[in-house]
Amino acid sequence: MGPVPAHHLVPVRSDQLQPGMYVAELDRSWLHMPFPATGFLITGSGQIEQLRRLCHHVYVDTRLSETLPAGRGGTGHAAPHATRPAAVAGLAAAQDVLAQAVAAITGIVRVARRQAIIDTAALAGCASRLVMQVIDDAALLHCCLRTADGGGYLYRRAVGTAVVATTLGWRLGLDRPTLEAVASGALLLDLGKVAVPVPILAKPGALAASEQVYVRRHVERGLALVAGARLPARALEMIAAHHERLDGSGYPRQLRGTTIPLFGRLAAIADAYDAMTLNRRYAAAVSPHAALRQLQGLAGEKYDAALLDELVEALGVFPCGTLVELADGRVGLAWMPRPGQPLQPDVLVTHDARRQPLPVPAVTATGGATDIFRTLPPSAVRISTAALAAALEQEHPAAG
Repeated sequence: MGPVPAHHLVPVRSDQLQPGMYVAELDRSWLHMPFPATGFLITGSGQIEQLRRLCHHVYVDTRLSETLPAGRGGTGHAAPHATRPAAVAGLAAAQDVLAQAVAAITGIVRVARRQAIIDTAALAGCASRLVMQVIDDAALLHCCLRTADGGGYLYRRAVGTAVVATTLGWRLGLDRPTLEAVASGALLLDLGKVAVPVPILAKPGALAASEQVYVRRHVERGLALVAGARLPARALEMIAAHHERLDGSGYPRQLRGTTIPLFGRLAAIADAYDAMTLNRRYAAAVSPHAALRQLQGLAGEKYDAALLDELVEALGVFPCGTLVELADGRVGLAWMPRPGQPLQPDVLVTHDARRQPLPVPAVTATGGATDIFRTLPPSAVRISTAALAAALEQEHPAAG
């Protein structure tokens, strides 16, 4: 196996490879592959055809390539963002999709717990709706994740992880069926926790070694529950490997580096990011910006650095819905990014410097006196989806 993917490596789909690109890593182990494990320069169509047959993605080293991938990552799409006037209607649509997804996964898990079967029709429908919404407007979907109320913790976690994973997959240029497989796998990552005793899941303190054994079994239990469901192979990879870590410290198989399947590495990032942005029994929620920074601090050690870079490209430095404090003390939500200014997104200012709600919220362009001073944890100021919609209505009155 070659080196662990680093920041100068970008994931490129095999069907987008060109002569002159330097392949530094595969999406799987080099073992039994007909390529030099030290990496190689693509010089002809024969190599490309072999890579297309054997790999879904490879990692291209931009420092050693003669031909660079198109765009930042050369693999796919920037996460779409609504124009501000379309945000009111888009927010309602995103909220509906999330509510439907939480209801769907709640039913799927209950059936799995009682009958040990997977309602594949409900799963496919849920995954399809999430993919459609990510393609239509990922930013508002992520904003709703920050402001939405309701839904049990495990069900909300399933949906949030699916949104993050699908957004990353969209950024990587995955096709529609693969995106739906990613969403399905993410929705079921923690399905096996139905076999973990509730007192263990709800325990506020550190788990004893024997309790950790119960929790870690959820991976195998989840795979057993989906064994007869004929899920896509990519979804199964995600369930099996979302707790593996690049340095071999994960579970259940202690896999290392690119012996962890690509979609398992993607699932690990999505799962960790979503978990960090919600209150857990042992840790308070952090802002999406802080979660990205914490994950980047573990890039190359625990998590795939190239995939993390793509997630930042997809979400932005201040993901939509991040609670921020401006230099003048006012508070609001990071809103739409401005082209070429990743550190200065527009902000929907909702509270004054004393953290009292403003009579009329305003979308403010950051910069100078209105620069972002810091991000705030979600608990600092509570802004519900309903309040956000009302704020947008005031900022942008509905037509008619």
